[in-house]
Parts: sequence; structure tokens; C-alpha cells
Amino acid sequence: MSRTHLITALVLLGLTACTTTDDPSKGGFLSGMKNLSDGTYQARVDDRQKTLENEQDTKARFAAFNAELNTLRQRLAKAEVNNSQKKNQVATLTKEIDALETRARMVQQDTFTPDAERQKRLDALKVERDALDREIDLLLRR
Repeated sequence: MSRTHLITALVLLGLTACTTTDDPSKGGFLSGMKNLSDGTYQARVDDRQKTLENEQDTKARFAAFNAELNTLRQRLAKAEVNNSQKKNQVATLTKEIDALETRARMVQQDTFTPDAERQKRLDALKVERDALDREIDLLLRR
């Protein structure tokens, strides 16, 4: 073999030994030239871009979902406050009903007061009862 043939064979052997890769950090000059010319690098960039966009879309969907959960938490907290207020109002109204019942019982058991006066007291108690009835109706509508 001549020296030219030997050099040519070595160059060809060297070129065939060069394997190409689509990873720019691992490929050499020839691999880079091949990947630039056949669009492998652009396909890699496009794939990475699509993955990034998908991740961003997923992140946005989770952010929206979490925002909706926070809205539910706020609504529930508001309902809890309203419920607490209603419980307090119910307790107050219950005490007022109990007091009204006690006063009505006292009027009923009062045998020393004339009937006309007892009827006036009962009428006043009825007015209070009607006011309580309206308050309970309002509470039920809230």
C-alpha cells in the first residue's frame, strides 16, 4: 500500500468511526454539521419547546384549580361566620322565647290581678311574640 492509500484509509476509517449524536454537548464538528443540515437540532429544540409549553399549560391549570379551591375555602369561611352569627341569634332568640314564656306563665298564674289587667299584659306579650316571630322568619330567610 502506498503512503497516500494508507492516509486515505486512515482518514476514511476515522470518519466512519465518528458516530453522530443529536446531543450538541456530545457530538463533534462532523456530528454538528450533520445535525444542522438534516434538521435534527431544530427537531430537538422544537421538542423541548413543546415540552416546556405543556409544562406551562399544566402549571396554569393547577394554578387555576388551586385558585378555585381557595375561593371555595373563602365561601366556606363566610358560611361558617354566617352560621356562627345565626347560632348566636338563635341562642338569643331562644332566651327571649324562654323569658316570654316565663312572663306568660306568671300572668296566667296571677290570680290577684283583675282579668282586664291580665288581658292587657297578655296582649303586650302577644305583641312581643309577634316581633319574635318576625325575627325568626328573617333569620330563616338569611
